[in-house]
Amino acid sequence: MSHTVLIGQIEHETNTFSSLPTGMAEFADASLHYGDAVVDGLAGTNTAVGGFLRVASDEDWDVVSTVAADATPGGTVTADARSTLLEEVLTGVEAADPDGVLLALHGAMVSDGVQDDEEPHSSGNWIRSGDGDGYILERVRRAVGNDVPVMASLDLHGNISDRMVTAADGLFGYDTYPHVDIGDTGETAARAMAATLSGDLDPEVVVERAPLLPPLPELRTEEEPMRSLLAAAADAEGDEVPDVSVFGGFAYADVDHAGFSVVGVADRTRADDVRATCRALADEAYERRAEFDRAYTSVEAAAEAADWDADDPLLLADISDNPGGGGAQDGTVLLSALLDAGVQDAAVATIYDPAAVDAAVEAGVGERVSVSLGGHTEANGDPLDVTGRVCLLSDGNYRNRGPMSTGLQVSFGRTALLEIDGVEVLVGSHRQQPYDPEAFRSQGITPEREGVLVLKSTVHYRAGFAPLVGAIREVATPGLCSPDLSAFDYEHVPRPIYPLDEEA
Repeated sequence: MSHTVLIGQIEHETNTFSSLPTGMAEFADASLHYGDAVVDGLAGTNTAVGGFLRVASDEDWDVVSTVAADATPGGTVTADARSTLLEEVLTGVEAADPDGVLLALHGAMVSDGVQDDEEPHSSGNWIRSGDGDGYILERVRRAVGNDVPVMASLDLHGNISDRMVTAADGLFGYDTYPHVDIGDTGETAARAMAATLSGDLDPEVVVERAPLLPPLPELRTEEEPMRSLLAAAADAEGDEVPDVSVFGGFAYADVDHAGFSVVGVADRTRADDVRATCRALADEAYERRAEFDRAYTSVEAAAEAADWDADDPLLLADISDNPGGGGAQDGTVLLSALLDAGVQDAAVATIYDPAAVDAAVEAGVGERVSVSLGGHTEANGDPLDVTGRVCLLSDGNYRNRGPMSTGLQVSFGRTALLEIDGVEVLVGSHRQQPYDPEAFRSQGITPEREGVLVLKSTVHYRAGFAPLVGAIREVATPGLCSPDLSAFDYEHVPRPIYPLDEEA
């Protein structure tokens, strides 16, 4: 018997401290496909939708593709964007009457308010305006009813709300950071959907939490304590327990459900056992909370280290101004220090500054141009008055070839490569995390031949760049992804919570 399965993607990691709202233009700048173009754009890629489609082919499902939307992390998602994208899914549900729904969500979307006349879920709880993922899942649940399974893939940085758990039959998180298993997670969710549709699985979602709010770099899964927590979660999985996910949470979303959680998906006959496993893992994470603490390189020490003389490049990760966590990507503090130190043979990716790109386009390739570069958005450094040579102009498009999101096309928007006092600086018109070496290669730079590489990325860059470099320094600059959470004015996260509070 062939089943009809509807698929959709609405992903956003929302940094509520950002002043940059996320509307439809931001989704269009990053990744936005409708209808059949979802399959054309994402089939064969290391994405959750790519994973859905691989299992759909194996199962011979009739696939209804609705929308695939993913915006670079930033500020709150507008009500218009959320409603526009969700309507594509709901229209598909009404037209197709599917047997199951697979959604690629993030888990840390925060969206603008919901109208007062929104109906509550059957649980009687009103939808919280900030819980974008819970809102999406509840609306889809109401549309399909209680007998149609609804499952979602989620980012390891998801903040898991009770509404998400109540509305879904399955929530499946990435097990790696850098996220090299996004496609695998999509496949896991789709296989659980297949087992549910065949009657081999009667799924239930359980969640247990810990009062922890780790900053991004401390959730790297190749290091402790995440490595052993995830290994223990994997050991608990089996035929009747398709997934146990450890969610580190997203510390830069100031919402009442932010923080660390462990989520299990199990047959109802095993739900109590899996809940006990999730509780034990959450407790262990809290007991080991000090292991999440990390030391970072100062800007001054990074500038000194950039006097680098080795065969392989030194990589300086500007971890706090990471657009992949909602950073403005126009911070200038590290670049300014490198220029002041007279560093040569360095390449920087990427400064977000559309006006500087426009000036470079007007000047033309080979010409010199004076610009006020970066520092226009957040408290992350002053604009730099610099003069440089325009080495290249491009549309900024490239396709990932590294281990993360392999095959996905991304873009910096219109892009200029400026050579400023011996430092090559990529300047883009879209905010896009440069975690793949193609970010450089597509713009005429061979990263292995540089002395110093500077990336505005927190952890994802390690998947593609670690094999190319001789050393890595995590540089704590000013920015909206700072690992120093005391720099942020939290109002809504549950308190007490570590590290904001010593004992929770």
